[in-house]
Amino acid sequence: MNFSSPSGPEKSGRWYHSVPAVIGAILLLGPFAFPLLWKSPRFSLFWKWVVTIVTLILTVALIFGTWKTVEFFIAQMKSLGLTQ
Repeated sequence: MNFSSPSGPEKSGRWYHSVPAVIGAILLLGPFAFPLLWKSPRFSLFWKWVVTIVTLILTVALIFGTWKTVEFFIAQMKSLGLTQ
């Protein structure tokens, strides 16, 4: 699996353009790391789109899951008489 398309001097970029650094930033920061991904010369256009789409899908799923969990806990607290 080759993430990169450029060769030559452009390939030797900064440490934060490396594949592990960009993937780590995406895992820690989610969509906030997209500028780092899209400025990295180490990823081809195809992989930039793949990582962006997968990250957005996971972000939406996590937000939805968090919302449903909060709703569940509020309902449980109401059924226990802990809130009004």
